[in-house]
Amino acid sequence: MKYIIACIYNDVDILDELYNKISRIVDNDYIIESYVNAEQALIGCYNNIIAGNEILITLVGSDSSSMSVDNFILELHKNSPHTKNILFEDAVDMEVLTRIINNASVYQVIPKVFTRIDFELIVLEAIKQNAEQRRLNEYQKVLESAVDKRTKELNDINVKLKVLATTDSLTNVNNRRSYFESCGPMIKFLRREKRSLAILMIDIDRFKQINDRYGHAVGDEVIKSMAQKTRNILRKSDIFARLGGEEFAATLPNTTKRGAMTVAENIRKDIEAHAFTTLQGETIKYTVSVGVAMLTYDDEDLETILHRADLALYDAKRTGRNCVVLQPSESIEI
Repeated sequence: MKYIIACIYNDVDILDELYNKISRIVDNDYIIESYVNAEQALIGCYNNIIAGNEILITLVGSDSSSMSVDNFILELHKNSPHTKNILFEDAVDMEVLTRIINNASVYQVIPKVFTRIDFELIVLEAIKQNAEQRRLNEYQKVLESAVDKRTKELNDINVKLKVLATTDSLTNVNNRRSYFESCGPMIKFLRREKRSLAILMIDIDRFKQINDRYGHAVGDEVIKSMAQKTRNILRKSDIFARLGGEEFAATLPNTTKRGAMTVAENIRKDIEAHAFTTLQGETIKYTVSVGVAMLTYDDEDLETILHRADLALYDAKRTGRNCVVLQPSESIEI
């Protein structure tokens, strides 16, 4: 077993300083891991738990990921309740700190400037306390219950790892990585079987204006609303994903040109008719533009057809938005 000290900060210089300070006071039984955002750190911690390692200490500072500090610690606490969480002052406010204390644990809150504290002593004391707790737990454990508990923990972690690796955290649809992994083999199979396929590129019109006027929190809710409306129209066999920001893609296997245009138009009309209401009671109307491309014999991979769908989306934006544009192809469609 190895003992993990996970450092999370979006400032690489601070991560380097943390590594240098900690590495001087621990031996080879300890592994120091550095992450620039909380989502990567959570996946790394789960992988270590599966490998039989213990998450001894986390040092959590500011990061720019969509996962907040409190959500990271609360999720980690479910599978590593004895981890000593050390937080930097600039990473938490009173509301976040209260939620962590009430639902998990905080070992210490420290300033960003290390010269104001004996940082090495804080880490060594956390290691000492963790070792004492570990010995106490060993006395209290019953072997049979420990095996059952470990099995359940590993199953839960595997499920969470799969979700984290394949799902967009904001909309709960497929993320970019999952989309490419799913669609790549499908393209090759349908070309070989001479079956039709369509790809839709969907983008929220003038989304920056929504963010600027109502704020990013409302912008996120609009993205979630758009994703849900689109997913309700698509079939279960279709692959729908958020590629980034307000841009989405949908792959429609065994779909003709006419069918693809109908689906794209249904999405556009449904969203145009939808009025999103904020928590403050404000009503927001928004639209989407859709680019459509059909699989041809010249499309060797997903990137090729996706690029043509993106060109169609660009034409939809250029010609006035809130419309569907089919990308013409010089090659023969399947």
